[in-house]
Amino acid sequence: MKTIVKQLTVGTFIAFLLLVGNVNAKVTEAKASSHESIETKLQREKWMTDEFIWNVNSFNFTEIGQETEANLEVENWMNSEKTWNLNSNFVKETEAGLEIETWMTNEKTWNVEKAEIEAKLAFEGWMINNSVWN
Repeated sequence: MKTIVKQLTVGTFIAFLLLVGNVNAKVTEAKASSHESIETKLQREKWMTDEFIWNVNSFNFTEIGQETEANLEVENWMNSEKTWNLNSNFVKETEAGLEIETWMTNEKTWNVEKAEIEAKLAFEGWMINNSVWN
C-alpha cells in the first residue's frame, strides 16, 4: 500500500511539472517570406539538356561494357574425402530386436468387456414440462 501511494505521488508530481513547463512556453511567429531568401536559384546543368541522356532511341548498347566473371576452379576441399564422408562423424546406433512381451499375448488385455461407465439418462420433470419450454 505504501509503495502504491509513493508511485501515485511521483506520477502526479511529474505530470504537474510537464503541465507547468508547457504553460511557460513563449509564442514565436515566423513569417513565410523569411524562408524564401534561404533557397538558392535553380540553375540549368549540362546533363539536363543533354540529348544523349534523354533520347532513348540514340542509346548505344555497345558502350556498355560486358562484365566478365572469373573462371571457376576446383579447390582442394571440394574433392576431399574428409569433407564429404559424413558417416565417419556419427557413431552407428544399433537397435535391439523386437520382442514379444507378456502384455501383448495376455487375454485380459485384449478381451476387455465394455463396462457401462455412465448411468443411463432418465427423463426428469422439467425436461418435459411445457411451462419451462414455452
